[in-house]
Amino acid sequence: MPRPVKEPTFFEIQQTLATALRRTAVNPSIAGYKPQIHQTPFHQSQKIGRLFLGGNRAGKTVSGGTESVMWLTGRHLYWQKFKPPIRGRGIAVDFDNGVKKTLLPEIARWMPPSMLINGSWEDSFEKSTRTLTLSNDSTMEFMSYDQDVDKFSGTSRHFVWFDEEPPEDIFNENMLRLVDVGGHWWMTMTPILDMSWTYDRLYHAGRSGSNKNIEVFEAETSDNVFVNDAILDILVEGMSDEEKKARKAGKYYSKTGTIYGHALSPGVFLDPFIDTDKWPLLQSGAWAHFGMLDHGYTNPTAFLLGCYDREGRVIIYDEYYRNKLLVHENATNIKARLKELRIVPEYIIADPSIVAKNAINGTSIHAEYAEFGVNLGLANNDVIGGINRVASRLKNKQLFITKNCEKLIWELERYRWASWSNAKVAVKNNLYETPMKKDDHAVDALRYGIVSRPELPGEKPLRMGNIIGAPSVASDYDEDMRPLPSEEYVLYDPHLGDDY
Repeated sequence: MPRPVKEPTFFEIQQTLATALRRTAVNPSIAGYKPQIHQTPFHQSQKIGRLFLGGNRAGKTVSGGTESVMWLTGRHLYWQKFKPPIRGRGIAVDFDNGVKKTLLPEIARWMPPSMLINGSWEDSFEKSTRTLTLSNDSTMEFMSYDQDVDKFSGTSRHFVWFDEEPPEDIFNENMLRLVDVGGHWWMTMTPILDMSWTYDRLYHAGRSGSNKNIEVFEAETSDNVFVNDAILDILVEGMSDEEKKARKAGKYYSKTGTIYGHALSPGVFLDPFIDTDKWPLLQSGAWAHFGMLDHGYTNPTAFLLGCYDREGRVIIYDEYYRNKLLVHENATNIKARLKELRIVPEYIIADPSIVAKNAINGTSIHAEYAEFGVNLGLANNDVIGGINRVASRLKNKQLFITKNCEKLIWELERYRWASWSNAKVAVKNNLYETPMKKDDHAVDALRYGIVSRPELPGEKPLRMGNIIGAPSVASDYDEDMRPLPSEEYVLYDPHLGDDY
C-alpha cells in the first residue's frame, strides 16, 4: 500500500514561493531577461557575424551570454534559426579568469534550472572536457585563447561566442567550424589591444558595408542604466584620453599614438578632381605636377601624383597601389596612367634605397625604372623631419588629398608609432620615436614627395641629403613655381573656387 502523500501546509507553500522569488531576483534566468535599448538591436540581428564593441560595464558580456543561452535553449526572444540540440562554443582570453570568472558565471546566471540535467549544474557541466550539456541535448564547450590553434578544430558548431578579441588564427579556425551548418558568430569586446586585425577585417568591413555578413554594434558605459558613469570617470583618471575613450565608449585607439591623427581634419580631404569640370584647371599653368613612389613587390608599390602652386600648397589627386608586380610592369602602368591623365610631371621622387645594387645581377631598382622610361629622383630620407613636415602642412591646410586616394587615406588614419615588444618593457621605457613598419607604403611615398618641395616659412630645416648624400630634387626646377615669400596662405583659390 503506497504511503500517503503529505499535503504541504500554507506556510510551507509561502516559504517555497519566497525562496523561488529570491532565487529569481538574484538569478532571473533567460525567462526574466529584458534587454536594454542598446542591447536589443544586437539580439534582433540575423547577420552571420556580429561585433559588439562596448566600454567597460556597457553590458556587452551580458548580451553575448544571453544570446548563447537563447540559442542553446531554443527560446530566442526575436528569432530562431536552428532548433535544439544546438552545438555552441564560448571562448575567452584565458581559462582561469576569462572562462571561470566570466563566461561560466554568465551562462549559469541566465540558464533556467529546468534546462539542466536533474536541474543541477554539477550534473550538466563536465569539468574534464569543459562542456555543458543540457536536458535538450544542446552542448556548449568552453575554450581559451591561450590554447594551441589546432585545439579549435573538430566537428561543426551552430555558434561561436568570442568574449574579448581573439588572435586572428584562432578566429579563422573557428570560422571553419561554422561552415557545415551555416553557423553564426558574435564577438563582445572592449578594443584595448591597439588597432589590431579586427579593426579592418571586422569593424571597418561591417561599418562600411564592404562585408554585408557582419553587423557592428557600439555601446558606451553610460548606455547601461545599471552603471554609474561617474564612478568609472574616477577609476580611469590618469589614463590617456584615447584609452579613456576605449574604456568608456569602446572605441579603437593606438596605445603608442597615431602619427597624423591630430592633423587629419575633414577640410584636408577634397572631392576628386579627375573627370570633373575642375580637372582642366589643375592641368593649367597655375599648377605644376610631380610624382612620388615607394617601390615594393611582396608589399605594394605606391605611386602618388600631386600638384603644387606658387604659394607652396600641394594637392595629392591620384594614386596607384599594386603588389606582386615587377619593375617593368609598374613602369608600364605608371606611364599609361600619366598618358591617360595627359600629365607630364616635373619630376618623380622615390625612396633613395632603390639605388642599392642587387648582389646577383649588379643592377638596381633605380636603374631598372630608368631602363623602362621612368626616371626617378632620390628623396631626402630624414624620417622624423619628413613626418613633421607632412603633419605641419596637413594641419595648416597646405597639403590636401582627394578622396579617391583611398589607400593613402587608409594608411594615414592608421599610421602610428612602433611599440615595445611587450607591456613590461613598455612601462620601463619612453614611447618609441620610430614609425611602425606596417601599412606605410603610400604614406612613405607622400613623405618623399613633400620633402622634395622647398621649405615653407616657419618649417624646421631637414637633415641634409639622404642615404647617398644626394640633394633634394626640387632645387633643380622652375623658380617660378617656388613658394611666394609670404607667411600668409589664403585658402581661396581663383581657379578652384572657395571650396578649395
